[in-house]
Amino acid sequence: MSGKTIASSFGEQPVVLSPKKQTPDTCERIVAFLDIMGFKDMVARHFETIKDKLEKLSSFIGETMDENYQYMIFSDSIILYAKSDGMEVFKSLLTKVSKIIEKSISLGLPIKGAIAKGECTVSLSYKPFFFGQPIIDAYTLEENVVLYGVVLHNTVEDMALELSRVNSDFVFDFNIPLKGGNSNHFVLNWFGQDLEQNRSNLMSIRTTVSDSPRRYIDNTLKCIDVVTK
Repeated sequence: MSGKTIASSFGEQPVVLSPKKQTPDTCERIVAFLDIMGFKDMVARHFETIKDKLEKLSSFIGETMDENYQYMIFSDSIILYAKSDGMEVFKSLLTKVSKIIEKSISLGLPIKGAIAKGECTVSLSYKPFFFGQPIIDAYTLEENVVLYGVVLHNTVEDMALELSRVNSDFVFDFNIPLKGGNSNHFVLNWFGQDLEQNRSNLMSIRTTVSDSPRRYIDNTLKCIDVVTK
């Protein structure tokens, strides 16, 4: 997490499981940690443009969320929290994260992330507080990923495996490039709804970068090619 802070947004809705039950601050949760790539350089070169894009992305995320989720946007980081009480919540979160990735890429904001599960404390009161192993797990995995998209941590692998057996449209197993080498993980299929447009958006970003940033795009395109063959 780095770069100048130019956007901060908190979900206004409390986490609600049902009309009669309020989610406690500390509970088992699924957490998605997303990171906008190249943020420091983009802010230094095109502050107003990036500010406008982040405001559009923030508004989109607010429209995408519902009362079962909390979220925070801080600088180049986006964190989403859900109550992990079953497969339906997991599927819903994957759908929402897919839309966010797709929107971010369409805005020219390259993004990657990871999803993990575990006990987590979330408070969005006047003193926001976030703490828990799934935040650390998702952040640590995301840091090592060398493609754009979202990788699933081993803490949600059992759910991903079950989901892949009945619906391969959500996730797929892939030998993903990591900073320390390649390793098989489940990856979110964020690009499948509009394959050609998403590929075109990635290529548009590719023309603006060289060196290591281009590797992320090339790895993402290879991932798409493998899955869609």
